[in-house]
Amino acid sequence: MKDEEKEEHFESPEMDEGEEFEQDLEFEAPKRTIGQSLFAGFAKLPAALLERLKALQQKKAAAQAKIPAPAAVEPPKEPEAKPKGRGRTKKAPVKPAAIEIQKPEQAEAAPEPEPEDPEIVQVPVPAATEAPRGIRGLLHKAAGLLKSLGGFIPAPLRKILGKHTKKITIVIGILIIAMVVKNIFFSGKSKVSLEKMVAEQPDAKDVAVAVKGFKIGRFNFEDSLNVLGTIKGAIEFKLSFEVPGVISSINYREGERYEEGALLMSLRQDDILLRLKRAQAAARKSKTDVDISKEKVNEHDKLLAMGAIPKTTVEKVKKELEGVSYEYEAARLEMKAHEAMLEKSNLYAPSAGMIGELNIEEGETITPNTLLGTHIMTEHVFAEFGIVERDVKKIALGQKARVFVDAYSDKTFEGVIENVAPLVAGTSRTATARVRLENPERLLLPGMFARIRVLLYSKKNTLVVPTDSIQGSEGEQFIYIVNPEKNIAEKRAITIGYTRPDYSQIDAGLTEGEIVAISGLERLEDGKTVRLLETQEAEA
Repeated sequence: MKDEEKEEHFESPEMDEGEEFEQDLEFEAPKRTIGQSLFAGFAKLPAALLERLKALQQKKAAAQAKIPAPAAVEPPKEPEAKPKGRGRTKKAPVKPAAIEIQKPEQAEAAPEPEPEDPEIVQVPVPAATEAPRGIRGLLHKAAGLLKSLGGFIPAPLRKILGKHTKKITIVIGILIIAMVVKNIFFSGKSKVSLEKMVAEQPDAKDVAVAVKGFKIGRFNFEDSLNVLGTIKGAIEFKLSFEVPGVISSINYREGERYEEGALLMSLRQDDILLRLKRAQAAARKSKTDVDISKEKVNEHDKLLAMGAIPKTTVEKVKKELEGVSYEYEAARLEMKAHEAMLEKSNLYAPSAGMIGELNIEEGETITPNTLLGTHIMTEHVFAEFGIVERDVKKIALGQKARVFVDAYSDKTFEGVIENVAPLVAGTSRTATARVRLENPERLLLPGMFARIRVLLYSKKNTLVVPTDSIQGSEGEQFIYIVNPEKNIAEKRAITIGYTRPDYSQIDAGLTEGEIVAISGLERLEDGKTVRLLETQEAEA
């Protein structure tokens, strides 16, 4: 047994391993694992082989020139040994002969025969016996392969392989067995299984399409446009004086209600009254001058009739009367202007309402360009909002709308669209529309934020289906009805009354309680077998 175990290892003569590493491989051998050592040895294998072959050639040339080649020594034959096993016989391995590979000479060659080289690599040569069969044969071949490579493996790697020959041989044998078993048992099976699977695939026309259904029902169908807007007063404009002056009195503050014609505020009128009185005096004086001129004209007419004065004198007096009349008219107009200025120094309410915003105080000097405040009327109000360009066609006069404000979240204010702007303006490309809302309780105030829902379409107790279930182009639209008894899909033409993104209102073609397919539509056709996964219903 000891001889057999020795034969399973690589045989190599004793040598100075440190010198071998430095001369041939320049290899440092710290403590490493078996895998790291194998990798390091194989990494330097090509360079070591070239160096070894070169040295062998030099040594062989020197030996042929000086010393005759030694005779080949036939390896001794050993008797066959019976292995331990169940009736199997195995021939004892023959100890291989050592092939001597001589190292090149150093500086001077000695004339006498060269002593035995300590670095002779002995590669076992297996005997020409009958190779074992089965798993033992595979392991035997793997061991022979490793031994045949012994002459080309560096000394450090040979040492490692020599210690673990059995393990490496077993691993290689297992890999070979695994490959053989795979080729025998699995290569044909996968091919047959694939062909069988393809052959057993059912025809695509006979496969049931899995679909989801929707149960048709009757509902109150509505479509609305939700927008955001602002509450505006029915009358809402800015207040200002037409004449300059100083604010004398303010009779109403923000939020205080007043009736039409109420005096809201006044300017100081001292200067205006003085100018008015002066104009009135000038007008009365002009009036007196006119009266005197008229009497003078009458007297001259009498004298002309008696022939006491010439006619030219009468004409002159009449022209004087005409001039005085013009002066009187100018004085009268100036008086009227001062009266109007006095009237404009008072600001009166144009209609019933209240001051929404007041921007001045008493004593301030103002001009016609000064903004005093705002006048609003809230007997009825408007909810004003913008319509984007794509929704302009949906809005029309008279449409009903519901308005919601945060101040009264539990109340709904209803109104109608009273005005739609005839143009789309601004960088936002929107048109302005207004919903009129009656406000008898004056709950809605200008400036409130409003949520507006414009009712675009409404129909009660009508059939409704999901919009995604409708197929075909306009005028040729249809849906697939699922027959739960036959498990088939039936193509059905329909007439649509109104469509919105989620649901559509159907005028004709359907019956309440039928089931409409809403999934797998691209694979459906009339008479197609289906498998109903679930049935959905719309919420009331």
